[in-house]
Amino acid sequence: MTLVVRNAGRLVTSDPGLGDGPLGVIEKGALVADGPTIVWVGPERELEAPHGAQEVDAGGCAVLPGLVDCHTHLVFAGDRGPEFAARMRGEPYRAGGIMSTVRATRAASDQELSRLARERLDRFLSFGVTTVEAKTGYGLTSEHELRLLRLSATLGHRVDVVPTLLAAHVVPGEYAVDPDAYVDLVCQEAIPAAEGLAEFCDAWCEGNGAFSAAQCRRVLEAGADAGLRPKLHAEQLSRSGGAALAAELGAVSADHLEQANEEDAERLARAGTIGVLMPGASMTTAAPYAPARMLIERGVRVALSTDFNPGTSYSENLQLQVALGCGLLRMTVEEALLGVTRYAAAAVGREDRCGRLASGLACDLLVLESRSEADLAYHYGVNLARMVVKGGELAA
Repeated sequence: MTLVVRNAGRLVTSDPGLGDGPLGVIEKGALVADGPTIVWVGPERELEAPHGAQEVDAGGCAVLPGLVDCHTHLVFAGDRGPEFAARMRGEPYRAGGIMSTVRATRAASDQELSRLARERLDRFLSFGVTTVEAKTGYGLTSEHELRLLRLSATLGHRVDVVPTLLAAHVVPGEYAVDPDAYVDLVCQEAIPAAEGLAEFCDAWCEGNGAFSAAQCRRVLEAGADAGLRPKLHAEQLSRSGGAALAAELGAVSADHLEQANEEDAERLARAGTIGVLMPGASMTTAAPYAPARMLIERGVRVALSTDFNPGTSYSENLQLQVALGCGLLRMTVEEALLGVTRYAAAAVGREDRCGRLASGLACDLLVLESRSEADLAYHYGVNLARMVVKGGELAA
């Protein structure tokens, strides 16, 4: 099927080579897709619409690439509302709360976990999110971590799901006295078995209940040996050495970075590692916000994510992260929008597939209920998705 999108008041390509400014905006733009792939983008006055094509009239509204959420913990069971309420009473966030989700997830059936994950993907899609990274990390045994990977791969949803193994999330209670033994298990059992199931290998580099830089190095190097590209939770609660490790290993992304400094930023920029920031998680944990301006000014490409998870950021609303990125991290609208499109796609190894409206890439797009892309930050807290196209077909 051929699809034509016309009457886009502002076609935001996220490719500066295709239009004006850093977002590559084409005023009064249009595009053509052949099946799931874009084959032409440009001003509507130059459009030669194929005969018999299905047409979408954007009504003069802004059209953006489908949004990409590059850091989520999609598959889990259980609820941590009481933990949130305790934080609001002044109790500090502790990594140990993850174990309550681990227990609930282990106890849930495959059917229940799949149902919950599909419902969450429905909500992501309703906000214009067409690609979602999905981490494991709530199994913490080889058997349960692989189970989460298999479930992520069989959800059968229109949203693309990018699987990441996060077996090194926190140290499970049964290994509390010997965390290195758990690292051995991850490296020798979980990672080799994840080959062909996961695309990325992640770890949480944090001294209190998670893993040291040396332990994370072992995990990510084992992942690389199995063909899994490295990612890393780094510099979230304290100075951990995670950002330096991510840069050294050429990680695709270093995520959180609330405690990152200028030296970290320079290393990440030289390595080409994407910095993934999650202002919603900082907001709900009353934690410091990541230094977005410092990172950007030192050349780091910055992406934004919900960090969707039950403990610190229970929201599928990636649009809201654009507003938080502008209002709390001092990002420009253009920087924040690149952070949920092109740079987010790069953070999941898909910059050549999605995150831009360009010939040869996926026809994933979002038509806003607005004439300006800036309204994602300006008119915040509401869903501005008027229409979502996924793979060249209307999806929401």
